[in-house]
Amino acid sequence: MKICIDNFDSPDFEIFDINLVQKQVDGGQIDKSAIDTIQEYPDAESIIISGLRQDTFEYFINRYGKQFRAISLWKNKLISDLSPLSSLTDVEYICIFFNQRTDSLWDMSDNRKLTGLSISDFSRLHNIELIRTGKSLKAFSLYDRVEGKMEIDSLKPLCDTNVSRFAWGGKKIVDNDFMCLSDSNISELDISPSIFTIQELAELNSCFPQEMKGSITRPYITGRVKDKDGYREYYYLCKGQKKCEKGKDDSRFNKYLEEYRDLLSAYRNK
Repeated sequence: MKICIDNFDSPDFEIFDINLVQKQVDGGQIDKSAIDTIQEYPDAESIIISGLRQDTFEYFINRYGKQFRAISLWKNKLISDLSPLSSLTDVEYICIFFNQRTDSLWDMSDNRKLTGLSISDFSRLHNIELIRTGKSLKAFSLYDRVEGKMEIDSLKPLCDTNVSRFAWGGKKIVDNDFMCLSDSNISELDISPSIFTIQELAELNSCFPQEMKGSITRPYITGRVKDKDGYREYYYLCKGQKKCEKGKDDSRFNKYLEEYRDLLSAYRNK
């Protein structure tokens, strides 16, 4: 098994012991006979699988789920109830990508070894209250890779967990309360600064310990754009700020950083 807390939600199929992805575009459909090929790999500890319906999902979990330490449910859009995952007492990492029917997490009280959980592209999931039941969770992520439809009511349930690494990249937090995370156990926070104004980001970071890690601690993210002359590197700034091209807009970028540091200092001194 090549899965660890740093890559458990990687889209790289090669890190899994068993790959039962039916179609990369839409996930396809998988039947019980294909699922039963798992019997040929009794020592496998990780699996990525697609094309499950509710009945075949329950068949997979009930018959083979306890074999795996890491499970990636990749494009299984027809699963409506995730509660069978509650039975997996030894699973350590679960990644679920692309689902259009599930509107709830599951009771994780018996997932006593579950360390990492990644949920992405869930169009109907709005309430994450059940994350409170995941007492062993250390890493949790909620984001969109494809459709950009994920809207979560509130992040407040995270304040009642032991999660230390959290990533958000969905469409919207309905109550727009990110400050609540200052009351959590999070020490590494990955949220794009581009969803905040420079004032909002400075105020938010002033509430966190200075030892906080992650993309939230910087007022920019970097990116590259390819053109006929090669790649151009850019700094993408807070909401309402024009991006800076590296090597061309360095003076403006440095003034922007200075403004951010001054704002952060002022909020911390309040």
